Amino acid sequence: MPIVGTAGHVDHGKSTLVQALTGRDPDRWAEEKERGLTIDLGFAWTEIEGIDVGFVDVPGHERFIKNMLAGVGGIDCALLVVAADGGWMPQTEEHAAVLDLLDTRAGVIALTRIDLVDDDTRELAALEIMEETAGTVLADWPIVPVSPITGEGLDELRAQLATALGRHKPLVAGPLRMWIDRSFTISGAGVVVTGTVSGGRIAIGDEVAILPGGRSDRVRGLHHHDHAVDEASAGSRTAINLQSSSLTDVPRGTLICTPGTIAETGRILTTIEPARGFDEIPPRGAFHVHLGTAHIPVQIRQLHDSNAYMLTLSDVLPVAIGDRFILRDTGRRAVVGGGRVLDPRPADRVSMETIELLAGSLDRPVRDVADALLTVRGITRADDLAEAAGGVAPSCGTRAGPLIISEAAIADIALRITDIVGRYHDAHPLRPGMAKPEVATRIGLDLAVIEATVRESESLRESNGSIHLVDFVNALTPQQESTWERVRSDLEASYDVPRMGVIDLDSELLHALVRRGDLIQVAPDLVFTQRQVNSLTQRLGELPEGFTVSQFKEAFGMTRRQAIPTLEWLDKSGWTRRSGDGRSLRRRT
Repeated sequence: MPIVGTAGHVDHGKSTLVQALTGRDPDRWAEEKERGLTIDLGFAWTEIEGIDVGFVDVPGHERFIKNMLAGVGGIDCALLVVAADGGWMPQTEEHAAVLDLLDTRAGVIALTRIDLVDDDTRELAALEIMEETAGTVLADWPIVPVSPITGEGLDELRAQLATALGRHKPLVAGPLRMWIDRSFTISGAGVVVTGTVSGGRIAIGDEVAILPGGRSDRVRGLHHHDHAVDEASAGSRTAINLQSSSLTDVPRGTLICTPGTIAETGRILTTIEPARGFDEIPPRGAFHVHLGTAHIPVQIRQLHDSNAYMLTLSDVLPVAIGDRFILRDTGRRAVVGGGRVLDPRPADRVSMETIELLAGSLDRPVRDVADALLTVRGITRADDLAEAAGGVAPSCGTRAGPLIISEAAIADIALRITDIVGRYHDAHPLRPGMAKPEVATRIGLDLAVIEATVRESESLRESNGSIHLVDFVNALTPQQESTWERVRSDLEASYDVPRMGVIDLDSELLHALVRRGDLIQVAPDLVFTQRQVNSLTQRLGELPEGFTVSQFKEAFGMTRRQAIPTLEWLDKSGWTRRSGDGRSLRRRT
């Protein structure tokens, strides 16, 4: 069901017109009826040319502007009411500015109370409206003279509303979003909240998030225009009976949404355009942001002498990229601008290039918005990105555990790794590569990001926990092979081998031979050649059952320094089994 929201100056006949169109009085408080003045949001509904239409009647008095702003955020079509005997008034101007800043494309202007003026006055009033709306989104709205008292023009107004509503397509796909505009309790049922579903669907039994605050609850029941329903979709005025919430959990300005689809934040990157009557956004003021049905004090800071601003909120709000908001100065008692969210959780410093990229994505498909946000952030948590983009995942990027990385970031990280690993190869040509944890530490990124980058890179490879360039070969030079052959002959003369530190080999070459398997390291400071180990294991069968350390030493001509760690290595390798002071031969496990 599409929603029509009224707008206009106080006492120009908005509520009377809604009652004439629907047969229902939208003023629901006794004080409103006594004073003849709409104070809070009123609701009514009817059928227009086969379309079920809901009406949100907003107050026109300046003192209740925050209530008006709470009502126009979720509408599909606006009905601006201008009295023929009153003309364009201060609140008409402010409400029109709000509709223009919110880019409300679908709308109709009702020139009311025509029964109180002559034809010339009616015509002059219509000309004034055309002049005042020139250059705004309201300029294309039809102007319909109407009198709720005589009924003149009501049929034409219904027809124009039907035409305007026909151009609106609610966002039924995607996550649920509904800003609460009213909450109350019903005996036997508990807490009920009302609002307009602006996106997605909701059904009985669904789990929903309640923001800000991060609470969750379950839907016990749903009502749509006094009728119980099983589900409601975008564009519907809906009452939700929550299972376990209290009234303090769900005041006006709270958002009901699909869990994990929108970010709670206290700072947002935005663009802001000044309202009519302001050449620029005032640099100082008692500013409030109005978003959905919420309003909150905010500090603003202009960026790069542009229309981009960083907003610091006095508390957190649920916000997604692309959301529209109104900026009002309570000191000036005026709407000073309106804007759109570029990033709900921006970096401390933002470049103009980032601002232009995000701003350029706003009116494109939602997945393009998520792609742009990923490009800006480079590396971010996937769930955080989805919340910032309103529940939408990007179409690109590389996953690394809970993180997601943009293509540009992958390319940049790959270049940095290539540079670091290349210099490591130059310094250590015999090593297979640089250990992954060391690479991660040097670059200052999570190990999962390093692994993901290597997987995506055409110039990098990982082998046994080390990262190397794809064309790197850590082979010994002919001279090193010759040196090794000479040393091997000396080592294999007996099992009484020297400590590793005094073997006549360069440390890099020594460890390269260990990695290649030519040398077997049986202890931190003890190595044998592969031939020595093969000979040793073959001769173990010559030892008696339950042989001792001394017998082992004598059989192989080792010192105790060599024999004990060698036996411990044989135990671990599965060649021998220790029992007390003796050992026996067993099969390799």
